[in-house]
Amino acid sequence: MHFWRRDYFATLKDVAAKARQTSAWSDYADFCDRSEQGLRAEAFAILDRFIASMERAPFAERRTFVSWLSRQADHRKGRHMLVPHPLQIRLVEPTLLEWTLAEPTCAEPHVWLSGYDHLKLALKLDPDNQLARRKLIIVVLRRVVFDGHEIPVGYLGDAERDLAALKEADELLKGLLDENDRSNLCADIAEQRNRIEEFLRKR
Repeated sequence: MHFWRRDYFATLKDVAAKARQTSAWSDYADFCDRSEQGLRAEAFAILDRFIASMERAPFAERRTFVSWLSRQADHRKGRHMLVPHPLQIRLVEPTLLEWTLAEPTCAEPHVWLSGYDHLKLALKLDPDNQLARRKLIIVVLRRVVFDGHEIPVGYLGDAERDLAALKEADELLKGLLDENDRSNLCADIAEQRNRIEEFLRKR
């Protein structure tokens, strides 16, 4: 059962076991368990109860859960199963936004809110934050890839602007400590730059 999404369901099982270590998160653990078993309706009924309870919890409790969940979900296969839309909209996003106001010098909520502006601010607040740096490079690359995905037929974005964005990504790359990440992202940046420059030469 679910063999084609085995990794997703392994993630649900793993996170459920970790969540169960905190008694206040037992409903979230049950949500993950029911989802892993394929009991979607039951799972979302439990999730709704958990969200309603957490919405009434003090900010510090919500922040702790959202920080933990964001770390669990980051770069995991099946992230959308760990953070489904109701949880994102009703609890995760509002708590992160509240966190940015409660602790304006803290980079972490901006890392999890993601997006170019939030990640730029996260790096400004914490220049040594490797996760923010890596995420920002990826955000820049994804935008450039989207703008140029119709090459050689045409270019959806501004090619010169995207070359400048890749230059920014190169600068960000210099501060990335993980050698594998740096090597892989460097290759991706070079590939996109070559595609754009070739497109401009042939115009």
